[in-house]
Amino acid sequence: MKRKMAMALAAVLVAGSLPVTASAATFTDINEVSWASSTIQAVSDKGLINGYEDGTFRAKNNVTYSEAMVMIYNLMSKTGNLKTSATNTLSIYQSVLNTYKIPTWSQSTVAYGLSAQILMAADLPKFTTNGVSNPATRQDVAVMFGRALSEKYDIYAGTGVNYNDVWRISDEAMPYVDLLTRLGIVTGDDSGNFNPTANITRAEMAVMMNKTYDLLSNELANTGEITEIVNHDGDYYDVDVKMDNGERNRLTLSDDNISVYNKDGSRELPISSLSKGDKVSLVFDGLVITKIYLLDEETSAQAKYDATGYIYSLKESEVNFESENTGETSKYKLDENCTYYLDGKKVTRKDLQNTIDENSDKYAYAGLMTTTENEKVNGKREDVTYVTAMYVTIMDEYTHTGEVTDFSSSSVSYKMSGSNANKDAKFASGCEFYIGDKKSDVDDLEKLADSGTTYIKITVNKDGKATKIIMAEDKFQDTSKVNATYRVKTITDDYIRVMEGGESVEYSIGSKSDVAFYIWDGKRFNEVDFDEAEDFCDDDHKVVIKDDAGNVIETRYLDVYARIGFRDGKKVSSVYLATEDEKEAAFGEAESSERKGTVESIKDGKLKFKTSSTEYTLASKYDEDDLNIGGAVTESLTVLTRMANCDDVTLYAEIKADSDNKITKIDARLTAAEGKLIEYNGKDASDSDKKNTLTLETSDGSQFKLKTVSNPKTDSDDYDAEDLQTTGYRGSSVELEFNNDGEISKIIVTDSKYNSGTKRVKGTASVDGSKIKIDGKSYSWDSKTYITSSSFTYSTKDMFERMLQDKDIEVYVEATISDSNKVERINARVESAEGEFVEYDSGSVVIETDSRKWSFNTVSKNTLLKNCGLDDEKDFEKKEGKNVTLEFNSDGLVEEF
Repeated sequence: MKRKMAMALAAVLVAGSLPVTASAATFTDINEVSWASSTIQAVSDKGLINGYEDGTFRAKNNVTYSEAMVMIYNLMSKTGNLKTSATNTLSIYQSVLNTYKIPTWSQSTVAYGLSAQILMAADLPKFTTNGVSNPATRQDVAVMFGRALSEKYDIYAGTGVNYNDVWRISDEAMPYVDLLTRLGIVTGDDSGNFNPTANITRAEMAVMMNKTYDLLSNELANTGEITEIVNHDGDYYDVDVKMDNGERNRLTLSDDNISVYNKDGSRELPISSLSKGDKVSLVFDGLVITKIYLLDEETSAQAKYDATGYIYSLKESEVNFESENTGETSKYKLDENCTYYLDGKKVTRKDLQNTIDENSDKYAYAGLMTTTENEKVNGKREDVTYVTAMYVTIMDEYTHTGEVTDFSSSSVSYKMSGSNANKDAKFASGCEFYIGDKKSDVDDLEKLADSGTTYIKITVNKDGKATKIIMAEDKFQDTSKVNATYRVKTITDDYIRVMEGGESVEYSIGSKSDVAFYIWDGKRFNEVDFDEAEDFCDDDHKVVIKDDAGNVIETRYLDVYARIGFRDGKKVSSVYLATEDEKEAAFGEAESSERKGTVESIKDGKLKFKTSSTEYTLASKYDEDDLNIGGAVTESLTVLTRMANCDDVTLYAEIKADSDNKITKIDARLTAAEGKLIEYNGKDASDSDKKNTLTLETSDGSQFKLKTVSNPKTDSDDYDAEDLQTTGYRGSSVELEFNNDGEISKIIVTDSKYNSGTKRVKGTASVDGSKIKIDGKSYSWDSKTYITSSSFTYSTKDMFERMLQDKDIEVYVEATISDSNKVERINARVESAEGEFVEYDSGSVVIETDSRKWSFNTVSKNTLLKNCGLDDEKDFEKKEGKNVTLEFNSDGLVEEF
């Protein structure tokens, strides 16, 4: 048997920098941190980091918040990633920086951080205490790095973070810790802990800076598209790449000289997963290509494999495998040179088998790359399928679709799509039930099942019980594919792989004799056999463009598109093929569709409107003419995403999308917004860049710099647009109205007519007679003191005073004091509380002290359950009547009791 291809492993490196006092080529004290000594020397050699004049580096010293921001600024500058619009902004933030006693030497870079949204106003109190700089925590630095990188890399929810102390990571930091972990910038300690609240050291910072520098400088450059790939029996591959700059690269790839990764470098992929039409990035070491990044989006790491499903058992020479498409089980032989991957890392077969055995209560989801050999078996020649590469992910749940055969109040039976395999599943406690996208109860689903033929999409946990049931009267696979057209990646005897919604998806052909193939000849579709269809998809379809003299100036290779007919779920019944230039004529469709409306969210690179269940895929980058955010000073995908996901703003968008639902053009604008007024500059502003702009901070900490009309209206005669430019209104809560161009046309102050306070105080609060005492000093109440808090919803002075009088509750406040020594504004945060537990209800905990019942806001339900060691929301009822002490996080939310 011929030797099969194996894939080389390579670590993803990413980089950064540290500015201090004097430079040194060699540091005298870095041997004490041997794990980081080479990195420290590397960043010094790159000119990113200096040591001290005595020749030391002092690797174990803590890094302050101000130092961290200076380092990040220098890193972005060195790699050419500074936002020029955010530089030279010190004058904008000078007052607030002085208020929080930010050191003078770091103020310009901290101002940049605020303007570039690497820092938020809420971060500034952490920088100093009584004028002394504070050491930065690991999670806060991760947030700063993550925000700095968010222009280039997708930010997800962070649910995949799996450090042993993940529960200690704040909700705010979780998405950024997830990003830096995916990029390889941060890792856990030897015990698998992230240590989020530990102070970050200079050595740790050097490692982060070095990795980030390498990432920004080298990794995702030199992009192009694979125009041809030839597999030489798995021994090596000839690959042609047409670069975006017009150059061509002819590569010969094998496991001895190349490594292939997914887009963010978190997963290794076999070279055999590359195919014609893939968008790739080539990484050079001098003139030698050392890595390839596959930039096409995928539904999963397994998406480009010949077969996907679940491993029943893995043995020394074979694997028992259940197809996720049909539910049918098969045995495959293991090639002697088969390569094995577990969660993106190459492992041995034995290690993989041990992991599967250790996780027998979970599912081993796998993609199999296969080859077929004609061999003698029991004296007869027959085709034998061997697995040449296996990619495995351990999962707690899996999802299937099928036709309902029986449904009761406690279980469901269904026939899997595309096969005759029957499955049964009981409902887990707390199982969620839906009819379409509408949440329902089990009785509604039972009535629908009794009414006729119905279909389900079912999610099953490690115990074999259903955790989520979606029921519909139409097949799940068929309804989304009516009149859909796909770009073809490849076609084989077993499947056709296409791009669907920006993702690589494959559909099972089953028996070729049961599938009808057609090719467009310029006028009509002609039926062909499979071999002709395969050749049509594999052909280059070259288009040569010449100048008037007959010289070739460009050679283009056209993609092949398909319209696919389905039967029984994912099984293909017909395939209609046409080249890219004939697509519209063949399928009678325009190149793009249009959609407009209010945006519900942008998650994982997909935009969804409130009035539609369709998800539209965003490109990683747009030309300036193709992305417009009316009224926004800065137009970028990051700004668009933050607006779409912010509860305090309403974003309207008009988009154009291609047949794969990939967005080609976006015109968006805000139609409503509310938050805190950070700064407003009118038509007479001395700085032309600031003229007619307003900076708004929303409740999630985002800041948006927006354009206004020349003289926006207000809703009161007590103030006008000119008044709003004074410092007294900064920090006030406002509601904004917009015109059809997305510019602010009206500013409504909702929390105070005029905020004249100039002095700020903070500390533990208590009651001193008719006054409030903050950090040992007493102040009078203003007649209209404005009270806000993340810990509770009470806003009246009387209720707040009663809370301060309660001996079982400790409250920390930040207050604005007027010139007459009165408290005008208070932002309160509960630090501790104890009493008798009453109930948990939708994100709040109610306790009863000697004085009354109090309700406090909590972290997310799942996080609170985990922190309290509880399995289900019903377990909160067991705490009723018991004395509890509430523990609050730094944001003032109850995180444990």
